[in-house]
Amino acid sequence: MSTLLVIQAHPHTEKSLSLAVGNKFVETYRATHPNDKVIIRDLYKGAGVPPLNDLTMEAWRKQKFGEPMTKEETDLLKRHEEWLNEFINADKYVFINPMYNHFLPAEMKQYLDLTAVAHKTFKYTSNGSVGLLKGKKALHIQAAGSEYHKDGKWGIVKFLFRKMLGIKSNESSALMDLGDLYLTNMMKFYGVTDMDKIFIEGADAYRDQRQQILNRAMKEAEKMAPKF
Repeated sequence: MSTLLVIQAHPHTEKSLSLAVGNKFVETYRATHPNDKVIIRDLYKGAGVPPLNDLTMEAWRKQKFGEPMTKEETDLLKRHEEWLNEFINADKYVFINPMYNHFLPAEMKQYLDLTAVAHKTFKYTSNGSVGLLKGKKALHIQAAGSEYHKDGKWGIVKFLFRKMLGIKSNESSALMDLGDLYLTNMMKFYGVTDMDKIFIEGADAYRDQRQQILNRAMKEAEKMAPKF
């Protein structure tokens, strides 16, 4: 039995494309992996992601030197540990989010900061850092109003060529999707190199095609889930 951890970084709004596709993936996954455990971690639910703030730093300092902690500090570190262990113990990850200003929502970034813990998800060696979550796999489901990934690597080549020649263009490129680049690199940092993507793009730029764009992504999720 495997454990699938679904990390949702989306406010509770209606008609979310990324959540719709994510729900289709989870629904199909559950049907085709009946013995697997599925955990939904909603980063917007309740108190949200345990923070990395002054209280956290002081609690870590007290913990390191064996000093007494307040109940608030103890409870915060307990939440940190629970969320971190949940992440480490999962076998597969699905990250679901909308693109915010070419990046991830702040809650997703905070979640990745929370899980980036030395000797837990990575370690330092004389040859640099080494990820400790090898053998796991991940999927990134992201919605964006414009198109960034439609031309794949060729789109990146065209984008760089235009930049070199100073040619102005309104076309976007995967290089402008800093959120997916960051998430992909963080997964590699943790040792997770098996990563799939589902991009739901262009629904705002081509409003008349919104349903077709969603339908394509839903079919992609339905096809990918049984093999994930």
